[in-house]
Amino acid sequence: MKVNCLKKHLKDSISLAEKITSKNLHLPILSSVLISAKNNQPGKIKLIATNLDLGIEINIPAKIEEEGDVAVPAGIINSFLSNFNKIDNINLESVNNNLVISTPNTSTLIKSYPIDDFPSLPTIKESNVFSLPVKEFILGLKSVYYSASLSGIKPEISSVYINSSDKTSLVFVATDSFRLAEKRLPYKFKGFSPIIIPYRNIVEIIRVFENKEGDIDIVFDKNQIILISDNIKLISRLVDGIFPDYKQIIPEKFTTTAVVNKEELLSILKTSSIFSGRLNEVNLILHKVDNVIEVKTSSQETGEYNTTISSSITGDDLKISFNYRYVIDCLNYIDTDNVVLNFNGPNKPLVITSKNTSDFQYLVMPMNA
Repeated sequence: MKVNCLKKHLKDSISLAEKITSKNLHLPILSSVLISAKNNQPGKIKLIATNLDLGIEINIPAKIEEEGDVAVPAGIINSFLSNFNKIDNINLESVNNNLVISTPNTSTLIKSYPIDDFPSLPTIKESNVFSLPVKEFILGLKSVYYSASLSGIKPEISSVYINSSDKTSLVFVATDSFRLAEKRLPYKFKGFSPIIIPYRNIVEIIRVFENKEGDIDIVFDKNQIILISDNIKLISRLVDGIFPDYKQIIPEKFTTTAVVNKEELLSILKTSSIFSGRLNEVNLILHKVDNVIEVKTSSQETGEYNTTISSSITGDDLKISFNYRYVIDCLNYIDTDNVVLNFNGPNKPLVITSKNTSDFQYLVMPMNA
């Protein structure tokens, strides 16, 4: 292999790929990135990395003089490029199965791994391609993924569920059994089967694509999903399981409803967290006559906090407690000035929605349930 490319293109792409690699004592090749140059793909080289659960393929512009492949430790080449300043163009050449990076004044050799040890990325036979703006897809994931379980005991809820049809909107759902977030986007896809993507892969999908423009293409089978946007292809394993039938637990009617300013509520909850106990408990007391919600927290270590927030309340007065972290997580991803808090008594879940839209809902169980 012998190619020439811009250092910035290579550095940015190596940095992206390195986070997909894995430190595995039994499979050290998984810590590497494969640099591949092919004459049948002129004008570009491919960077490939995988941890066997998630794989990435990045195309960058390059001038190819000789085709070939080389697998180098991602951390080593990333650190080298990060400290290699004042150079725009660099040459990459495989010499005796190692990688030589050269400029007019510098030559550096990086030890490589045997190419034959590098695993192939999964492929999918011809299938439907579903496309939507990449920013919308990432919005769907970011609106719910924080609600997924982190334990891994039940893989189907340590994930994000995605589904659509020609009659129903594209929906994203995540739950850890204590809370549930659902986000709907105005896209209807015929032939779209339900899929479940592992949480840890969702984090990487967001990181890789959140600053991209244009559309994202989605292709999947029962085992994996391929996401393609611009010069990047990401392949993720899917969870083989059944997502809980969550719709049956979301109430349709409520005995108390309160409309509050989102930023004001968020600020009060963050302040109350300073005085919350080990269980992160915050008490809400709804006073219909005064149209205020009283917020109270206390801790033997830090003290007490008591304040009120103006609210438009209909229905019954109520006293209820929640884990403040669960409520804050939700509010961070609602893009409206006001939110609606929907209650059905002290031992029933709270459902939070946007004031002016119906595309998002968030259910959280009370602590005294």
